[in-house]
Amino acid sequence: MSTVETKKQAAIERIANHLLTEGLNKTGLRLLAQVADTSDRMLIYYFGSKDALLDEVLGTIAAQVTGQLDALLGTHQRTAAELLAQLTAVTSNEAFAPAVQLWFELVGLAARRQEPYLSNARVLAGNWITWIAARLEDPTEQAPEDLYAHLEGRLMLKMLEGSSG
Repeated sequence: MSTVETKKQAAIERIANHLLTEGLNKTGLRLLAQVADTSDRMLIYYFGSKDALLDEVLGTIAAQVTGQLDALLGTHQRTAAELLAQLTAVTSNEAFAPAVQLWFELVGLAARRQEPYLSNARVLAGNWITWIAARLEDPTEQAPEDLYAHLEGRLMLKMLEGSSG
């Protein structure tokens, strides 16, 4: 890996950690450069634009989450009920809370049609639905989109429940 690629990967990792702890409200280019231990000009050099930087960072976070889920649940196929129960149990764990919170923040911004959040939410939701479909024994039993929406609803309720008490 070249020096540029190494520095770019380090920036992605640092910014991903920042987004998981601070959310999307603190994404000014200068702040992200400070978090990445570089300059804003270098971030633009590495990624081309702030939107492209956020695309890569959010994609990296999503890949980390699916990697964790694969490690915990395996990649074998199962019934929709089994997959939903397993995903609900695992993603309700506090270890997944930062990623779940970031997801709902992203969806909120996407609902307001704000870019690059709308584009990112569409891509990531599509990736999730594809991930779910690959783990279903019979996608006609329950559509992957429906299972995804059911899981998201459960996570939303769990998140709201946790914030009230």
